[in-house]
Amino acid sequence: MTDIAELPRAAVVVDATGLLCPMPIVKLAEAVRSAQVGQVVEVTATDPGLLEDAPAWARLTRHEIVGQYSKGDRHSFWFRKLHD
Repeated sequence: MTDIAELPRAAVVVDATGLLCPMPIVKLAEAVRSAQVGQVVEVTATDPGLLEDAPAWARLTRHEIVGQYSKGDRHSFWFRKLHD
């Protein structure tokens, strides 16, 4: 887990609170497609599946996780878009 104060500022923020699998990843993928290479995209969800789905998505799509933070039932990830 990353210290929240050290996380980068996101250019695009996705609030997937209350959405269930696969929708947080679907919303994340849409946001990353709209971002420019090098920008950071933040996704926050209450679905605990995000804790496994987000790293798997990053590996499959070859984007970089630059931070992760969880508090209670809210889980957030920050991704840097590495390519189009």
